[in-house]
Amino acid sequence: MATAPATGPVSRDWVHVLYEVTRQFASTLELEEVLAKVLDLTARALGADAGSIFQVDADGCVTKSILARGNLPARVKKPIVAAVMRQGLAGWVYQHRQAVVIADTRTDERWHVFPDDERVTRSAMAAPLVRKGEVIGIITMMQSEPDSFTPQHLELLSAIAAQAAVAIENATLYARATAERSMLRTVIASARDVMLVTDRNDRVVLLNPAAQRTLALDESARGRPVGEVVAEPALRDLCASVEHGLREVTFGDGRVFDCSLVVVDDVGKVLGMHDISTLKHLDALKSEFVAHVAHDLRAPLGVIQGNAWLLAGLPQLESEDRGVAQEILDAIQRMRSLIDNVLDIGRIEMGIEAEFEVLDIEPVLRAVAAAVDATAREKRILLTLHSEPELPHVRGSVLRLEQAIANLVGNALKFTPSGGEVSLRAVRARDGLLVQVTDTGPGIPAAQHGRLFQKFSRLGDGREQEGNGLGLAIVKTLVEAHGGRVSVESEVGKGSVFAFSLPPYDATGE
Repeated sequence: MATAPATGPVSRDWVHVLYEVTRQFASTLELEEVLAKVLDLTARALGADAGSIFQVDADGCVTKSILARGNLPARVKKPIVAAVMRQGLAGWVYQHRQAVVIADTRTDERWHVFPDDERVTRSAMAAPLVRKGEVIGIITMMQSEPDSFTPQHLELLSAIAAQAAVAIENATLYARATAERSMLRTVIASARDVMLVTDRNDRVVLLNPAAQRTLALDESARGRPVGEVVAEPALRDLCASVEHGLREVTFGDGRVFDCSLVVVDDVGKVLGMHDISTLKHLDALKSEFVAHVAHDLRAPLGVIQGNAWLLAGLPQLESEDRGVAQEILDAIQRMRSLIDNVLDIGRIEMGIEAEFEVLDIEPVLRAVAAAVDATAREKRILLTLHSEPELPHVRGSVLRLEQAIANLVGNALKFTPSGGEVSLRAVRARDGLLVQVTDTGPGIPAAQHGRLFQKFSRLGDGREQEGNGLGLAIVKTLVEAHGGRVSVESEVGKGSVFAFSLPPYDATGE
């Protein structure tokens, strides 16, 4: 480091000095190196024999400090920082946001003298490092002789400080981005779920160890199109989508995954996969057990029902006893309805494709509307039907689709108060056909939307007309058997919209 006093005009060409400073700053993005170079280059350019630089945060607290003296390397000095920022020149510059020259430190109260400081400073100057209107640092130059710095020196120091502010900001952003990237890679690598990221051209840019294990991939998959490295056709179709998507994907070996695809504009796509094979297996066991129990209950229920009929028909029964017998028959009917629904779900899950045909959805909607018209009139609810012209045909079962739509409309009528409105609509959607049932009922809290279509799920909010919790589960099972998806939009006090989409029929089979 140069130690000759800078008593006259700046000895080196300013343009050359600033060029050299800029070049050095651009040579690295490591913050410690940048701070050291800021100090060393500035001291050499101005002929100072010592200098310091503080980096400060938005609250004026020093986050890094470097002190350089003579030919010693830059080093961190923590004990003096608080005092200097509180009552020294650096603190004054930070508070006033302006550069300053002290011709003689003995006559200027802004200079703080440390009793144990072996070095004598007689002249000094300092400038703030300002970026985007905020002071992010203070640079100070010192000399052992008075009157060592001129306004021209201060002007050059201010120019270098401006360059230093940019360099320090870039280095800080780089350090922050590096730390965040490292943290993100650690999180992704430690995740048990599959994480796969592609660029805008659907080429793999990142995959975690779980993805490598699950999809039988290795590092060679990076940079290749996802369609080439992913073997499962259903997963390839999901990755090829241009919209956000949630889908349950079954692999050829029987594994089942809950998949989520997020499309990030101008970046690419993020695929997340959670293995639900065990849960699906347990659900299948539960469904099988419930179906067996339900089937076995039909025989004793038939005996009870027959005896209840005989009991209700006895002429010697009083009216009160006859009413008890009728309550037994009503309870049996409710149990039979529950058993039929349980067995129906089992049959649907086993496969109903044998019932499929190419059909127009409009007659199905009209049949459902006609079937529930009397119920709507009785409750004084306005039931409307709307169907867009030239809707795409779908492939499915007329009976099963009527059942799904009737369940949705029946629920809407059940929970819509007298004087309300229920509408049934079929419209063309981007992915085929969309059927919507809208009501003006009490609405459903958002926290409960996720379990509406689960088996035996009830809201538990005091509704008097809640059923056995299988109606919407049947709808979901039927729609998924047709290759579609169910959805719900609802807000408390504003009604609900239950909907399902169906893929259009492709006559070419593609």
